[in-house]
Amino acid sequence: MLEILPYDKNLETRWDRFVTQESMNGTFLQTRRFLNYHPEGRFQDASFMIESSGSIIAAFPGVITPDGEWISHPGSTFGGPIISRHFYSAERLSNIVDFAEQHLKKFAKKIRFRPTSSLFAQESTALLEYTLEHKGYRRQSEISAYCNLDEITDPLDKCEKTCRAVFRKSIPYGLELRDLTDDELPVFYRHLCISKEKFHTKPVHTLEELLDLRHNRIGAEMRFRSLWLKDSFVAGMMMFEFKETNVLHAQYVATNNEITQFLPSTAIYIAVMREAAKDKFTKMSWGISTENCGEYLNLSLFKYKESFGAKSALNLIYTKEFDARGA
Repeated sequence: MLEILPYDKNLETRWDRFVTQESMNGTFLQTRRFLNYHPEGRFQDASFMIESSGSIIAAFPGVITPDGEWISHPGSTFGGPIISRHFYSAERLSNIVDFAEQHLKKFAKKIRFRPTSSLFAQESTALLEYTLEHKGYRRQSEISAYCNLDEITDPLDKCEKTCRAVFRKSIPYGLELRDLTDDELPVFYRHLCISKEKFHTKPVHTLEELLDLRHNRIGAEMRFRSLWLKDSFVAGMMMFEFKETNVLHAQYVATNNEITQFLPSTAIYIAVMREAAKDKFTKMSWGISTENCGEYLNLSLFKYKESFGAKSALNLIYTKEFDARGA
């Protein structure tokens, strides 16, 4: 017998334990300690879990929008569904998806799932993808990029010839790679905002939220690195560590546009990949190069990532609309 457990604060510990210890595709991005950095009132939370015989078998972090759409939690890149590794089989997964849909149809007119990418899941996501597609969910795909790493091979050796030549221009300057301190974080954030303005966007997180995440929520899963030319900021990167799958993900990259002697972004890309390889990460994720749910590919950005030897991965979105609410 399956049962819906709407999320409330009393379930926070149980929720986080399921996501991090019992699921096949959960990451810290779906934990409440991460999601709760959003202030109350920013979203109308409509998260829930599914329980079977006293055990949590699935979690659905999500919100309901003013127009009646239930969407995987917008405060996380990936929202779910998050599935128990012990219930990840064809029949059980089919029942979970059907049961969740019957619950959502009571108050939502549309569903939009953003499952964890296969890059960060502990098991293959193929069964989940197949199940959603064959239950009538429309699939959209965003293209992301990642580089394979190992302790033996210098990441620079896997780069294209032109990329290696661009990087070598930075070598004579003796750049220093170091942790980005709290005092230096405003400098990083200012350059990040400038970088984002070129694409008519802005950072998802405020400076205060980054400090909150670092010190109060997911500090163990965050990594801030910066390149300096003596006392001048060259570039900085905020990264997420997915330790379960040995993937390091670049969340934010900020560069000093006043540096023209070499390309700061290339310099920090190589520097952090070299460090990640030494730290035994097997993949470096560079995020998506698409906009509007994958409809537009920023080809120049993707080709730039490919110049580092990057391969392709997909972030998937599954949507389903109902004829009438509750139908």
